Amino acid sequence: MDGNDMFSLALELASWFAFGACVVVAVIAVIVHVTSGTWRSTNGVVDDDGAAIRWFIDGGEHSGHAELSREQRDWLNGRTEVEIFYRDGRPGTFRFEHPHSHVRVLWYTALGLLVLGVAASVAQLFVMAP
Repeated sequence: MDGNDMFSLALELASWFAFGACVVVAVIAVIVHVTSGTWRSTNGVVDDDGAAIRWFIDGGEHSGHAELSREQRDWLNGRTEVEIFYRDGRPGTFRFEHPHSHVRVLWYTALGLLVLGVAASVAQLFVMAP
């Protein structure tokens, strides 16, 4: 085995690893997305005392309410209205940040691994060419 064959073997292993890891990460992304539920965006209004937040859903027909923790009150920094994300079917569950941002990171990781696998496969074709 000469150096060209060793490099081709390394590229082959890298492409298989990248494609396999891409599938694993993509499956994990799907599982996390499905299990995290449906989240919707709305405006939350902080109570006058700053201890709770309220929001209206379904055109104002229903409302949600949750007590704010110390960290959440600090994060609000005196704001009285803020965009929140509430979870359907779970009253009192909300977040200040988009809940699917971690899923996006998993999808971008899977995409990066896919690109790496394709690049290694294409590079292997050039190494093996006579």
